[in-house]
Amino acid sequence: MSAAAVCCLAVAVTAGCSSTPESEPTPAPTETTAAPAPQYDLTGISGTVLASEDFGDRSTELAATGATLYRFVYESTSGVDNSPTAVSGVAAVPPGAAPEGGWPIVVYGHGTTGVQADCGPTLYPDLLGYQFAIEDFTELGYVTVLPDYQGLGTGGGTHPYLEPRTSGNNMIDAARAAHNALPDTSTRWAAVGLSQGGQAAWAANELAASYGQGLDLVASVSLSPPTDLTPLVRSAEDGTLTRPQKELLPFLLYGAEQVDPAIDPKDYSGTVAEANNDLLLTCQGGDTDGKERAVQAMAPDEFAADSAESEQKLLDLIGRYTLPQVRTDVPMFVAYGAKDDVVLPQWTADGVARACALGDPIVAQEQPEQGHDVSDKSAMEFLAAVFAGQSVPSTC
Repeated sequence: MSAAAVCCLAVAVTAGCSSTPESEPTPAPTETTAAPAPQYDLTGISGTVLASEDFGDRSTELAATGATLYRFVYESTSGVDNSPTAVSGVAAVPPGAAPEGGWPIVVYGHGTTGVQADCGPTLYPDLLGYQFAIEDFTELGYVTVLPDYQGLGTGGGTHPYLEPRTSGNNMIDAARAAHNALPDTSTRWAAVGLSQGGQAAWAANELAASYGQGLDLVASVSLSPPTDLTPLVRSAEDGTLTRPQKELLPFLLYGAEQVDPAIDPKDYSGTVAEANNDLLLTCQGGDTDGKERAVQAMAPDEFAADSAESEQKLLDLIGRYTLPQVRTDVPMFVAYGAKDDVVLPQWTADGVARACALGDPIVAQEQPEQGHDVSDKSAMEFLAAVFAGQSVPSTC
């Protein structure tokens, strides 16, 4: 792959971050249609395709690759209450004949785009920048699926942002739906993701043994994954949040409210955050200048809890998000940047150490010169090796 392609695969839309060069502004999202209201007859069978449509006529750039493109809605399971849910995604099938055994599948978890229904990447022709992941994985010979995650793209309430069981289930069911609906697909698949998507891929790896029946997860790749968010809450309390972390907090708070309605985001929001609530909750690539002005006007303790009780309530909830949660036998690749100011490197290093203590087969890589946008060259080499059946030594 070219250096440009490697960069494109690491596209980041986590709040306050971009994979574009620093001299270039982050582009605004291209025009989208409104997210449809959830009007699907749920079956209780995860991975069931509930609706589908051609996506090639919406994205000329993706269509130019020769891939066959679909936007579809599939059934998944909420990690909050185990209820059936409808989740949207885009799938791309490479041109030409499938290899022996069928096309392997890569499910790519996107980074932070927001928490509202219209923040689903599949509502946009450029997938909010993630068209490059689709292009490059498809070129490598994978059926590639980009899920929106529960609550994004299909409506049905605010997205339970960074609740890992939900996103992990959504990743697994995206692979299941692709295998069920698309001819010549293999049961072999990999979960790959960046930032929020890196957490989703990690969660999918841990959930595969109990939830991924009928599929063969060969590996997961997590780039800059948030493994423990309790330090983020403590930083909010201490007034030590970085600028991009301040932009992230409203998403975390409103997502937490979906997991536990006893969490009231206003109990953790200062005057600037409250006055700019609608602006701060707009999707990635919206009014970036307005968001920047709001963030710059925030006090250091803008997101401190209004009481010790409120702080503990949030810590208890967010503590349930921490990874790892169970041991896995499926190989895992984790890369993170030593200069990351969104997911601090020590947080990821601690998560890797916990995974190693459990006995997980993990290949970890700290990249000394990288921030939140990490190079994925080694990750792609790892992925190719595990799909080829090669043993990859753990770095634990």
